[in-house]
Amino acid sequence: MKNCNKMVEPMYVKEYEICNKSARMFMFEIHTAPKPQKQTMQGLSYGGKKQFYDPSKLTKKHIQWQVRPHAPKEPLVGALEMHLTFYMPIPKHISGIERQSMVNGVVKHYKRPDLDNLAYVVTNALKDIVYKDDSQICRLVLEKHYGEQPKTVIKVMEI
Repeated sequence: MKNCNKMVEPMYVKEYEICNKSARMFMFEIHTAPKPQKQTMQGLSYGGKKQFYDPSKLTKKHIQWQVRPHAPKEPLVGALEMHLTFYMPIPKHISGIERQSMVNGVVKHYKRPDLDNLAYVVTNALKDIVYKDDSQICRLVLEKHYGEQPKTVIKVMEI
């Protein structure tokens, strides 16, 4: 029986085989502390029209800047599966055994920011770069952990 799961090094693209069907998988690492989507804000109104702005715009641009050099030449089309793992910074006042428990995953990150707000920023930032639209994501797996190095690991697979 053929092994269908091969490991993928971060920031590189590899082809892998699933049940005799060739599919692509892209894996990216964003090496900054994960930041959640912030609520859209209303700015000053000009001529009676309300102006709105996205306070998470810079966060999205930063994600795009790190992903774009390693993204597919053309955005993916069709159904996709995405895995997002967020490694949150360990509070500075934590040390010793408690710190090691956080790194080893014994102590879970159950505080803010919310997992769905973290995912929202990433899925929207990758639009038109890795895939045409985030509506193509049929399966989304989310995880949030403590990590020595805060980062976001993104895995996008054709299904």
